[in-house]
Amino acid sequence: MITIYLGDVSDYLRQQAIKSDPAAQLITVENYKNLNTGTYFTSLGELSSLTMLGEVLQQADCIVYSPPPGEWSDCFFGKSHMQTWTEDYLDIFKFRCKIQNYNTKAPEFDQILTLADTRKTDSSQLWIAGCSITHGEGVSDNMRYGQLLAERLDTDVSFLTRRGSSIAWAADQILRSDIRPNDTVVWGLTAHARLMRFEMNKFKGFVLGSKEHTQSTMDYCTSDQALYHSVIAVHQVINFCAKIHAKLILASVFDRSVVDYIQDFPNLVMLNGLWGRDIGHMFMDLGSDSIHPGIKTHEFYADQIYQKIQTSVAPT
Repeated sequence: MITIYLGDVSDYLRQQAIKSDPAAQLITVENYKNLNTGTYFTSLGELSSLTMLGEVLQQADCIVYSPPPGEWSDCFFGKSHMQTWTEDYLDIFKFRCKIQNYNTKAPEFDQILTLADTRKTDSSQLWIAGCSITHGEGVSDNMRYGQLLAERLDTDVSFLTRRGSSIAWAADQILRSDIRPNDTVVWGLTAHARLMRFEMNKFKGFVLGSKEHTQSTMDYCTSDQALYHSVIAVHQVINFCAKIHAKLILASVFDRSVVDYIQDFPNLVMLNGLWGRDIGHMFMDLGSDSIHPGIKTHEFYADQIYQKIQTSVAPT
């Protein structure tokens, strides 16, 4: 076993190493290759390059991080390049060998992998995915079409929904959820131009061309690029559900573009654009927020999707 104490060039490092093993040896440019079993100590200052440091650490079974008790020897105006690069290499080698005395911070962006809901039963169940329309903005939870559909099917239901969410977000939620054979997935497709921005450990949805978009730095997000990512996300879910033998129903509740690329999908329900075009007349009725669909519209959606489920093509 090769153990390497890694720190600064000062004598404290040698003292720490020999406490563990009196035979500990210093690694320099003269002896850094082909280390034998034993305990060693070194620093970036003892080596001639970052490449050499990497070659040394690749031989280690255990690295003991030993920063100096005070400032690093190259500290200048509170900044040490030696410390910066040493910890940079520790962040890599923590995946390759045992690291002691170096506590890496847990990722602050824990919301990246958070699922909106979890499986409710070991029996087959219903999954509902989508944006604020499917989430039920403007109506109570028990009046959103997903809940009405679950009651009509007499099954448990999980909601992979989020206000302002994008097609890519919903696809990710579906692909990482515990969906099993014979489950039914109903995905309320939103507008392809809706994107999610992740900032300060929170997701925020915005639409291409909106004030939020023009103020962002995401200049690469052209409408065509967003359409491309949305189309492939939907087809990934289609493939996923087919592979695991789960029934997928695609309900276009707010999409007018992606549906052109899934016209041949047998379990598609077109629910968008059935009424007016301005915000006040897009749905059969409006919810309490005067923006999203109301109870009558959700009841209509539930009925239309239920009929599609009854006549849908079974997963193969």
